[in-house]
Amino acid sequence: MVAQWLETLLSRDPLAPRRAKFYRWFIMLAVVAFTGETVLDTVPGIFGAWEPVVILADRLFLTVVAVDFFVRLAAAWLSPERWQAVVGYVFSPFGLFDLIAFAPVALSDLLGWPHDVDTAFGILAFLKLARYSPALETLGAVLLSEWRPLLSAMFIMALLVLFTSTVLYFVERHLNPGMISIPHAMWWSVVTLATLGYGDVVPLSALGKVLGAFVGVLGLGMFALPASILASGFTEEMRRRNFVNTWHLVAKVPFFAKLQAAQIAQLAALLKMQRIISGEVLMREGDDADCMYFLISGQVQVSGPAGTFVLKAGDFFGEIALLQHCQRTATVSALTRCQVLVLDARDFQQFTDKSPEILATIRATAQARLSQGEEQTS
Repeated sequence: MVAQWLETLLSRDPLAPRRAKFYRWFIMLAVVAFTGETVLDTVPGIFGAWEPVVILADRLFLTVVAVDFFVRLAAAWLSPERWQAVVGYVFSPFGLFDLIAFAPVALSDLLGWPHDVDTAFGILAFLKLARYSPALETLGAVLLSEWRPLLSAMFIMALLVLFTSTVLYFVERHLNPGMISIPHAMWWSVVTLATLGYGDVVPLSALGKVLGAFVGVLGLGMFALPASILASGFTEEMRRRNFVNTWHLVAKVPFFAKLQAAQIAQLAALLKMQRIISGEVLMREGDDADCMYFLISGQVQVSGPAGTFVLKAGDFFGEIALLQHCQRTATVSALTRCQVLVLDARDFQQFTDKSPEILATIRATAQARLSQGEEQTS
């Protein structure tokens, strides 16, 4: 029972219960506050008379961060794998970040280490947010998948720095104090290739200036190379993550329970996830029909000829107008925060042409709703 409660509390699922989301935000706030206090503490006398209060708050935030580590440790201990889960968590990147976030600072306070230890590891505590940051997680995945082309780009850049600094060394070594050796010339080469151009070291001879201009133009292209690799890697990773997330959401809809993996993959590529706030109107009676909706979480209210009723997670709506090629027959508004999957009209036609059993089920549901509306109006 406790293990299940802890697992729910630590869940990172987008559809996790409210207590998991509250806990997540509470830990994030504590980490940000703790790191912010560490940064401000380097300003002499900034807290003034409030310093005792700030120190107390700092220790409170540190305690929260420490408790989070032990809660996760307990969750791993109570799992079926036990020791394997504990070792896997402690030595995982996230586990190490959780430990670094509080242990060195706590030991520093107990053992009287220099205050610089608190400052250094207080800043490192910010790494704990990597668990909650899709951006950092995505960056890590991109670097792992694109490390070969990135390594090639870095090798080419290192080669250019070496060659260009060597050439400028031979051209300017007797004229320019900033290029009396190849290591000295490397500073100019890096600054020029990076298009920073500090101006502290510049070519003095005519030939050196010509070569410097060439190196400057070359730098524009060279630093665009790793940037383009990262950009394409980010795009591919985000596309993959969106597809995986949509796949899981589609698989949770009871309506799609009988679909095969190939059909779910096809449908996941067509559906778009949308978040709806409470009170938002998704469609109005009389509007043109351009899509249908599958409700993943939350509740919506449907008002139309069939009366007013509530749809819950797993239901779908908006299909009647698509099937009959007419305007919307009802108004749908969100009663709570909702997540929906949207299938536009063109994709609806494309998918149902290949899945006649799905089309038959949708038609049956639409006909039942129309019949219900006719009974209420007669």
